[in-house]
Amino acid sequence: MNSLGSVSPERRHWRRTLRAGLFWTALGLGAATISYACDADLAARSLGFDRTASILFFALVPIPSLALGVRGLALALRLRDAARLAEGVRSYLATHLPASFVVVLHYRPQDGGDDEIPLLVIGPAGVTVVQPRADEGVIRCSEDHWYRERAYGVGRRLPGASVSQLARRNASRVRRDLATGGFARTRVEPLVLFTAARLGDVSSSTVPAVAGLDEAVAHLARISSSESHPDRTRAVASALAVA
Repeated sequence: MNSLGSVSPERRHWRRTLRAGLFWTALGLGAATISYACDADLAARSLGFDRTASILFFALVPIPSLALGVRGLALALRLRDAARLAEGVRSYLATHLPASFVVVLHYRPQDGGDDEIPLLVIGPAGVTVVQPRADEGVIRCSEDHWYRERAYGVGRRLPGASVSQLARRNASRVRRDLATGGFARTRVEPLVLFTAARLGDVSSSTVPAVAGLDEAVAHLARISSSESHPDRTRAVASALAVA
């Protein structure tokens, strides 16, 4: 299977988020250094506050920048883990899917959105938008709300946006790109992939879900088994890679 990508490593979302987080953190630390080095009495006379209010003012100055920095760094780490998960899934699919499939990693649609689509698998039957998750345990779904089953009590909801709704939204973005590129009739299907979990009752999910990479390979091969159009597969892959 061939691999393509529309976002270069240095432009990937998690790297840009990391740079922004480091910038705000450095700005906050610089502001804290300056604030805490100021003479409280001199600052009080300059600002027209009393001494206590001046100390409080300078103590609060660095907080917004530091908060933005910490938030950016935490988000960058989550995005990095998601990117590495997608790359690991790509490597497995490249080994186990037939050569008639093409994967597009870290695809950025033409709608101008900042968030990337982690993985597209282009096969003879069309495009599958794969939304991978690394959650563990038993996963259940109730009307597109996903939960990790607990031994006792109600399951804990998975963090972040609904993975099935996200997969469906990303599939719509890919359809729009294909329509613009002259492939409006190409089938685009979303797929939720849990790499380390087991699935409980997910019948109310609006998107197909599979557990395990072997099941993902079987699902992708099964929906493409009745058709074989390698030339069209390469054309669709080229259109998305250019996009």
